[in-house]
Amino acid sequence: MMKQKRQFPSIILIFILLVSIQVAASDIENLQRAFTDLRFGMFIHFGIRTFTGGSWGEANQDVTAFNPTNLDCGQWADAAVSANMTFGILTTKHHDGFCLWDSETTENDVASSPWKEGQGDVVQEYVDAFRSRGLEPCLYYSIWDNTKGIGNGDITESDMEFIIDQMTEILSNYGPIKMLFIDGWSWKMGHRKVPYDEIRELVKELQPECLLVDNTHIPCLFNNDLIHYEAGGSCPPDNTLPAMLSKLIYTTGGNSWFWDGNIPTANLMSVNSIVSSNLNYLEPRWCTFLLNCPPNSNGLLDENIVNRLVEVGENWSPDLSRPALPAQEPQIENVILPVSASATSGNAFHAIDAVNDRFYYSVWESSANLPQSITLNLGLEIPDVSILYYVPKYIPMVNPQEEGSIQSYKIYASGDNIDFSEIAKGEWSGDTKMKVAIWTPINARYIRLEILTAVDDFAAVTELAIGRGEVSSEVKTGFNQPHGFTCIRIIPIRSIQIQ
Repeated sequence: MMKQKRQFPSIILIFILLVSIQVAASDIENLQRAFTDLRFGMFIHFGIRTFTGGSWGEANQDVTAFNPTNLDCGQWADAAVSANMTFGILTTKHHDGFCLWDSETTENDVASSPWKEGQGDVVQEYVDAFRSRGLEPCLYYSIWDNTKGIGNGDITESDMEFIIDQMTEILSNYGPIKMLFIDGWSWKMGHRKVPYDEIRELVKELQPECLLVDNTHIPCLFNNDLIHYEAGGSCPPDNTLPAMLSKLIYTTGGNSWFWDGNIPTANLMSVNSIVSSNLNYLEPRWCTFLLNCPPNSNGLLDENIVNRLVEVGENWSPDLSRPALPAQEPQIENVILPVSASATSGNAFHAIDAVNDRFYYSVWESSANLPQSITLNLGLEIPDVSILYYVPKYIPMVNPQEEGSIQSYKIYASGDNIDFSEIAKGEWSGDTKMKVAIWTPINARYIRLEILTAVDDFAAVTELAIGRGEVSSEVKTGFNQPHGFTCIRIIPIRSIQIQ
């Protein structure tokens, strides 16, 4: 019998202006520092593909195949403890759309499976087991839902309601969640089709101390609270940003990230590889190591994985003498998504399309001699605009290209796109790292970035972001900001109307 789905409350965005505050370090930076101190965690890919196999993200899989009769999340947690791990990340929903909780939004979930006669909740059992062992439970959620069709074309209003309702469920029913890992977003549809600012506001409202991480494949903090290096990538030796690297525990055999029948006899990463080549390498670089250990169709970790984790714990423990994550550049805590952009040359929209340029080349490049400028339209006059992010030309993890990287600039603001006032100026190193500029908070509808000089005498912009942030002039020095001001913080709040 079909489940009766209840209607979720409608969501209305409003803004509340809070008092002026000045802090020694931003809230987000403290959360990032705490996460980097976790050092080592378990990535847990578990879902319908554990039982059906099939190709990556295959739609419309048979939900009745899901039946982990011996599910024991306590065994997962015990194995994590044995390796000196401190947290886990569970795939609450992968690209196939199957939910490990009883969702009011879909029949593609555990409630439609024979497991526990449709009364089970894997997410609940996971968070309970990990917390009982002193481990931090984090969650993974895929916005791309191949069964529902979300991400395979234009995003409709009903698609957004579906996404918001599902994220509200997993962030409302399982206690404090310190990190939400989203996949199938930036690289599949971009942060404009599914607006980054709206998703971020929802997450921070429901879980104020939750880090929002998108699997962007771009090694910078653009629209991200943490950098994620996926299997095959690596953290650079000079890294000082909050980051994590995920890898598979098996080196041969296996169905990618999920379990299959080959894993019980698969070749696993050696203890030396896990400890020396990953944990010991990453720890001084403030990069947390995430080791994927997929449970089998009985709901248990295979014996070879359990034994390997015990061996890791016997050979590694965290280096408590490592200093805390260094002070970070100012970060955008309240994002403003421009509605349009114009430029003196080139296609300006490429600088605000919010598409992951690892797969889609959409970089704004000037086509005339410098200076050149690009103007962002915020849609309406916004109070307390104070920060700009600049991502240079696409940042590949191998052979980065520095051409077009901005070296000197001026920033202007306007309320009518006619009269502009200079609000900031400065210089950046001509490399591929993301750059930040901040200024005294102002009211503005238009922000203009004028490029004075750049590498190879032309300007290239992968993405620009505008927002509000909390900045302390005492600790955030050297980042092109004035001294002695206090940031007005505007936090988006959602009022709930019960239907």
